[in-house]
This record gives sequence, C-alpha cells and structure tokens, in this order.
Amino acid sequence: MGVFLFISLIFSNFLDSGLTKVNVTEEITMMIPSNFRLMTDDEVASRYFTTKRPIAIYTNEAVIVDLGINKSVTEWIADDLEIMVSFQKSNIYNFYDQIEMMSQGIKEVNGKKAAYFEFISTVKPDTQSFRAQSPVKKYTYIQYMIVGSHSWVFNFTSPVQLQAEWQPLLADIMNSIEFIKKKK
Repeated sequence: MGVFLFISLIFSNFLDSGLTKVNVTEEITMMIPSNFRLMTDDEVASRYFTTKRPIAIYTNEAVIVDLGINKSVTEWIADDLEIMVSFQKSNIYNFYDQIEMMSQGIKEVNGKKAAYFEFISTVKPDTQSFRAQSPVKKYTYIQYMIVGSHSWVFNFTSPVQLQAEWQPLLADIMNSIEFIKKKK
C-alpha cells in the first residue's frame, strides 16, 4: 500500500506540472511543457539568426517562451566538460550587453554530466536606431552535455517577467533529459 501511494504521488507531480514526455530525436527524450509545440521554419527564421536550424525548438502558444535543443559541430570528449564550460561562459558574457548570473555548475542528469548556466540577460537597444526601444531582458537556463563526441545544448528562454512562472519547472524539464542508446 505504501509503495502504491509513493508511486501515485510521483506520478501526480508529473501530471500537475503540465509536462509531457517527447522524443526529441531517436536518441533523446525529455519532458517539455504540454502546451509547447515545434516552431515553424518561418518562426525560427524570424526569431533566430542562424544558418543551421536547431535539432528542435519548441515554443509556447504565444511564441515568447522557447526551449531549443541543438548539437555542436565541434568535437569534444566527456572529460572536456570543464574546459567547454569556460568557453561557453565566455561566449555568454560576450553575446549579451549585461549578464546577471543566478547559478552555474556541473550536475549529473540520468548518469551523464551536465554543465548549466542560469541567468538574466540584457540586450540594449541599438543607439543608431530611429525607433525608441527599451532594453530586452530575458531569463535563460542553458544546459550542456557531452555525449559521444559532441556537446548537446538545451536552452530555455523566456521574458524576464515570466521567470517566476517558469523557474520552478526547469529542474523537472532539464533533469528529464535522457540519451537512449541506438539499437543496432
């Protein structure tokens, strides 16, 4: 009876959290918010300046909260995680005008090491613009995992005003990432 109650409580937490398990690729599963959907090519092109489409990028109904998954072309080995973290941290600080780092570190996710950065970024408006614009502030949680010879990037971004809503769910989302060995 006690085991049944324990399993019911765990299962109900997943139901209450509004998360759904998805197969991101043949080798990756993870929980994502139930109301998220894959972005269209046009949405990706209008929001992200990249020559190569990410492996997957999910968004909410309002198309303002995103969860992206991508694989780097740079080859790494698992022992290089700490070295990769220093490069990525430098990239984060160079990419934005201002960073408020909330947490960072290395943790284990389903038997694999993962580096993470949680921060609020600010991008200041272009001073040469004819339009008056306010700085853009975003809440971001980025997690890196080296699997095989590549690093995988799991990137969650929302407007800073929605941080309190999304921050509690991120542990469930990012800790649910699972790499499945391909069957031969």
